[in-house]
Amino acid sequence: MMTITNNIAILEKETIEDTKKLFDHDQLSKVFSILRQCDIIDIYGILDNLFLAKHFQSQMNYIHKKVNICDLIGSEKTMAHLADNSHCAIIISYSGQTQNLLDVAQIYHDKQIPIIALTCIGENSLNHLSNASLYLSSKEMLNIKIGDFASSTSLKYLFDILYAGIFSFHYKENLEQKIILASLA
Repeated sequence: MMTITNNIAILEKETIEDTKKLFDHDQLSKVFSILRQCDIIDIYGILDNLFLAKHFQSQMNYIHKKVNICDLIGSEKTMAHLADNSHCAIIISYSGQTQNLLDVAQIYHDKQIPIIALTCIGENSLNHLSNASLYLSSKEMLNIKIGDFASSTSLKYLFDILYAGIFSFHYKENLEQKIILASLA
């Protein structure tokens, strides 16, 4: 059991470092510019990615930033069609080639609504449709993986960076709000 705990700890530390190395200053600046200008963030992804998005949504509620998560299979295109220029989209796709997510990205792209891709580094269709991209670690070897430890750690780290960055836009007000809410608990 101690070997397992040590291996998971090492994997998570290495994954965060790997993800951090993938940051590009210009892309990160574009991401925060998009997030600052939009009123509503729409998030699309599949499976466990949406659980991590729910945590991000919960954090954002505390600082009065609206986040919609499309978690009903088959409703992705409808939600995308309902978006307007007060929205931006965060689309999570490790491969950047998931067809239903590419269809959503195309709708946002055609409507000229900004798209932030959370995907793997390298060329993929999602990156081409997006205004900015942040990259997930590629530490997992898909042929032997027993879980999505690295990709989940990487995605949670990216969401934490996004939350902290948005929090910093109105740091004093957000901190006061968090203190008030903590006193209610």
